[in-house]
Amino acid sequence: MIELYGDNSLLLYALQLRYDIEDIIAVASDALTDGSDDKKCDLIYIDRDSGFAVVAQAYMKREPQETDLAKVNKASDLSVAASWIFTRDIEDVPERIKGAVRELQDAIKEGDINTINFWYVHNMNEKNNPEVQEELNTVQIAAQKLVNSLAGDNSVKVVALEVGNNTIEKWYNSSNKRIMVEDTIAIDGPGNVFEISGRKWRACVTAVKGSWIRRLYLKYKDDLFSGNPRNFLGAGKRKNKINLGIMDTVEKQPENFWAYNNGLTALVNDYSIENEMLKSVTGITVINGAQSTGAIGAVESLKADFLVPIRFIVCSDPKIIEEIINNNNKQNEILPSDLRSNDKQQIRLRNEFKKFPQLYYSGGRRDNTRVRNKEVFDPYLVAQTLVAFHGDCVTAYNSKKIIWDEDKEYSNIFSDQLSAEHIIFVYSLGRAIDEYKIYLKNKKEERTDVEEGEFNFLSRRGAKMLLIYAISICMESLIGKKILDSWKLFYKDNKDFEALVGKWNQVINILLPFHGTLEPALIGGLKSSQTSKNAAMQLRAVVSSLGMVYTKQLHEFIKSINTDM
Repeated sequence: MIELYGDNSLLLYALQLRYDIEDIIAVASDALTDGSDDKKCDLIYIDRDSGFAVVAQAYMKREPQETDLAKVNKASDLSVAASWIFTRDIEDVPERIKGAVRELQDAIKEGDINTINFWYVHNMNEKNNPEVQEELNTVQIAAQKLVNSLAGDNSVKVVALEVGNNTIEKWYNSSNKRIMVEDTIAIDGPGNVFEISGRKWRACVTAVKGSWIRRLYLKYKDDLFSGNPRNFLGAGKRKNKINLGIMDTVEKQPENFWAYNNGLTALVNDYSIENEMLKSVTGITVINGAQSTGAIGAVESLKADFLVPIRFIVCSDPKIIEEIINNNNKQNEILPSDLRSNDKQQIRLRNEFKKFPQLYYSGGRRDNTRVRNKEVFDPYLVAQTLVAFHGDCVTAYNSKKIIWDEDKEYSNIFSDQLSAEHIIFVYSLGRAIDEYKIYLKNKKEERTDVEEGEFNFLSRRGAKMLLIYAISICMESLIGKKILDSWKLFYKDNKDFEALVGKWNQVINILLPFHGTLEPALIGGLKSSQTSKNAAMQLRAVVSSLGMVYTKQLHEFIKSINTDM
């Protein structure tokens, strides 16, 4: 990764660890903003579906020593970033970050963002320089005021975090370890307990005080959810209204909390029962009820205590643990892909991918296994690239969650006609676009005027999905043959994924110089299907006029794909 991203490689690694990102190359292509006019923003990552954003500044020292101090000025740079993002007129914002800033501002105003994380990422010991944290506290206070003025009635929390070696190590351990909190914790509650056991697990059901849950959350924060598919998502007027409701109950009707709430489920390493009373638990992760836990912790104070139903489960079998987690979360909206993972189409596609041992497609199933030495196909990005290739780049870019969530959108893509080979074909196109953008970025001052225009185009939000759509529109003109069924387009030999990515470079090099025809579709963001279609059709007209020339240039590409459609 260092070869591709240089000083930003650690930043991307931290992002990947923290949010369990499968295809970091695709994310990097869209989120990295680092350059000569980035206004102190090395990265702006936006996840509307989960309700958060990350604005980051990175510093990676060559051959750091144990006693080295992280630079304080890099932390203070985040104040500059916040000012440009939240206070400047969008037309004054440099092109390099304009698309990301516009999208983040819109997401905040529309109530889709609950938390904005300002990260200072470096490769030194966080404890060496306390001035960094002091500066980040200043950044957090200043940025919160700026965000409040932009958010209006929407509630958005700002968090400024130092992400050095200590935090990165903790996130790494969390990604490989289900229970991060290993302390022995005394139970505060009535203590009455009902115990039950299975062949590979045992559990007890009881009640604890709300104040006990609150203390746990305030002490351990997100470490408390190390075994949960998601952390506390905050509360907002449009998103996570349930969390607002929980907080309202805690503040106004604590005596009814037991009756209103389903309670929590926690994995523990062990628990202690004496005289039929639960005394303590050793190790804990809340695997169901993260939102209830976070909401209890998020209220300013408890006016009265209350009881929370909870069960503690002890299990040492990794497979059973995963099933416990999965089944405990099926009733909640976590990720739509989680609930589609056992769909017959996803099972079929996972089986088809077994023909290609160097590739990995989870089909939405999260098994928390680190896949090594394989090309991982992110299921959301698979769906997005397929939707864009088959005619709807606007939905592909703006509504990745909807593709999995809504039955109509889902069945239009994940149907019997979709094959693993076609997924590889389209996904490799998306990767080729990402890698070409990285290639242009790394050329820096050596970019020609034409390449500068191409790089500026690819740096705009939505450009990748628009280009995938435009290439699909131009495919007949490029290969010189009628395509009766575009779902049957695939490479004849899928053994070498990197080679397949390289084959798309021929196509990209032909079409990208005509990016000017696509530019109108990106004005104000990729939002109009009709404008996108008009732009793609104009590009096709240009390509068609030179069809025979391009077909000869693409002789090797055409030979490598299935044209028997």
